[in-house]
Amino acid sequence: MALTTNQINYLNIGLMTGACLLAFLFPFELFLLSYAVLGPMHYLTEISWLHERQYFTSGERGKKSRSAQKGWLMLVAVTMIALVVGFVGTEGAGTRVNPKWEITLFYLVFVTALLVTVIKQTAARAVVLVSAVIFLGLLSISRYYIILAFFLVTIIHVLVFTGAFIFYGALKGRSFSGLLSLLVFVACIASFFLFAPAGHAASKYIQQSYRSFNGLNAELIKLFRFGSGSSPSEIYESPGGLMIMRLIAFAYTYHYLNWFSKTSIIKWHEVPRRRTAAMVVIWLGALALYAWDYDSGMAVLYFLSILHVMLEFPLDHLTFVGIGKELYAWAR
Repeated sequence: MALTTNQINYLNIGLMTGACLLAFLFPFELFLLSYAVLGPMHYLTEISWLHERQYFTSGERGKKSRSAQKGWLMLVAVTMIALVVGFVGTEGAGTRVNPKWEITLFYLVFVTALLVTVIKQTAARAVVLVSAVIFLGLLSISRYYIILAFFLVTIIHVLVFTGAFIFYGALKGRSFSGLLSLLVFVACIASFFLFAPAGHAASKYIQQSYRSFNGLNAELIKLFRFGSGSSPSEIYESPGGLMIMRLIAFAYTYHYLNWFSKTSIIKWHEVPRRRTAAMVVIWLGALALYAWDYDSGMAVLYFLSILHVMLEFPLDHLTFVGIGKELYAWAR
């Protein structure tokens, strides 16, 4: 059933509210369930949808555009290979692999996505690329070089970019429902910091399953000055740790729900039947893997998650450019 834009906005208000309430009650459980069940299907369907739309890199016509797109996709592939090699070297062989090379490639994917979507002049592309390389070289000596990339692939992707999509939709639609959905989204985020009820203790299974994300919680705890984030008790029991976990659970859950709620508009489901069948089989396999061993599911699906984040970069850039244009038009 096709829904109107207003209906989808109101549907999303309900999804935001529901995700917010569940995040308050069961933050760790909600995240683990959403990440395992909704996450893999989101990765698969979005990658398929982006592929059908040439990853939003075909703004220019002709061979120049196609070669730029192929070059960018090749960089994405090289980055994924570097990530796999680094993971195997660290977890499998037990060797110490410096992650800065992988992170540098990841940043270059982000920067070059801007070059193949927004910046069209060769000279301007060269200036941006050289400036980015110099900036990355200076930033690489800081601990924030790794942390920023970590945030970009996690909380920035699911919270900031999702908020940008909502904001852009509200600006384009000029509708009360769009503005209301944006206000509810912001209110949900603020509520986690304004209201901090005590949570129930996370079981050993929950802590074991979630431990791959402990670093994200720890860095956010430090960022918001809720503590040092150096102990499990800070992450799983402290008021500040629970605030952060509720934010993360809400961000991930609503990020996935928002995607599926817009099916009738963006039509990600309109793909060949064979691809649909393949996606369903992979999704069922992912569910089985998570049910068998959550850590293994995290490790295997992590790479699919990273891939979908990188392939979305051109759309993210276009969204922020669209926000700028809409704000300029509104100001005039």
